[in-house]
Amino acid sequence: MTDTTLASSLAQGLIDGLVSGSPDKVRSLFSGPADIDDPFAGRQIDGGFEHMVRNWGPAKLAKVKSVEMEHLTIGKGGRFVGAEFHFELDRNDEDKRLDVVAVLEMDGERILRSRLYYRCARITGVQHVRDRILQEVQELQPLLPILEPYQKALGSGDTEGMLATFDVHGIFNGHGEHTDLRQGLGMGIYNGRSEIRPALEQMFSLVGEAMGKPIGSINLMKMNGFTDGTTYILEFTMIDPNHPENRVHAGVACYEVGENGLIKEARIFDEAW
Repeated sequence: MTDTTLASSLAQGLIDGLVSGSPDKVRSLFSGPADIDDPFAGRQIDGGFEHMVRNWGPAKLAKVKSVEMEHLTIGKGGRFVGAEFHFELDRNDEDKRLDVVAVLEMDGERILRSRLYYRCARITGVQHVRDRILQEVQELQPLLPILEPYQKALGSGDTEGMLATFDVHGIFNGHGEHTDLRQGLGMGIYNGRSEIRPALEQMFSLVGEAMGKPIGSINLMKMNGFTDGTTYILEFTMIDPNHPENRVHAGVACYEVGENGLIKEARIFDEAW
């Protein structure tokens, strides 16, 4: 069983090692070969990861001013950890917020493998499409009840149905920097149903355009999911069969549910928009 102190220490140690560019520090956190899947570098194992650690995109292409762990979720009897970090970056003398999710698969008191999720566009200013990460469907813990209608509405392009799963003051955080999704730099942060509604409408409209229809839907292949009973971490592949290149997008969603059973905050990390 992975306790909170151990999980926090390993996740923080991984991020600290990447920020400082210290391969030995990162390697010491793993039970075997260091295994990291990164948006910029792809999957790097053991020796191949050293170059990635020394040249980690968020620290190499910008200056890291501060890092704070904002959320920690432990699920599947301690076998999986989801740590959400908030970075403040200086990119060309411009302050940038970068949010990073580190998903850790545990092997006792060490990490077996890890996957990082963040928006490269927050650093480069250019939209990046990340291909499928997990090749097989992993063991999924049951979705929290409100996430069933959420996923159904997402898969049918139902704005009102999806909106109804949020608390009236809920937050949809797409970790992008534009409210106009056509900019290709990600959905922004939308507070309350009145702000979430137009964002969802535009999202479904853009998907519809690719399909030649007024409204389109989004289909997620659920690859891995775990929960602590309050937050559900879902690693997914977004299937886009109507795109000319039949593209897919890897991502992770962190759904935090409030005491009233509605979504308090949906924090989405993919690079589709």
